[in-house]
Amino acid sequence: MDEIQLKSETKFINRVVAIILATGMYTTIAFYAIGLAILYIKGDSVPSLSEQYFHSFGSFFSSLFTLHARAFLYLGTVTLILTPVSRVLISVFAFWKEKDYKYVGVTIVVFLVILVSVLIGSVFKLNLG
Repeated sequence: MDEIQLKSETKFINRVVAIILATGMYTTIAFYAIGLAILYIKGDSVPSLSEQYFHSFGSFFSSLFTLHARAFLYLGTVTLILTPVSRVLISVFAFWKEKDYKYVGVTIVVFLVILVSVLIGSVFKLNLG
């Protein structure tokens, strides 16, 4: 692969990453703004940490479709977490394409650390509320 093509692909990957990060940021802000607006309009208080978890997908979607603030705040948090995770995944493929296998390994380790952290955090929730 010649140097000009490699620079072109690197620019493309950087552009895609920038778009993903910006989209994630704006989506997160939108979900939080909607959730806070619903809290303000309904005169509710911010849910405590123990009230922020959903016990099933059904209860989450029910809360989302009935415009409960906590569903939008939760969705904002999930989007906030997934934005850098998607960036890490794209980096794995970018390094793989560039045949930079050392960084493929490092990036996979970073992804696994993030994945394990999220799983541990969701399985071993503390009763903080």
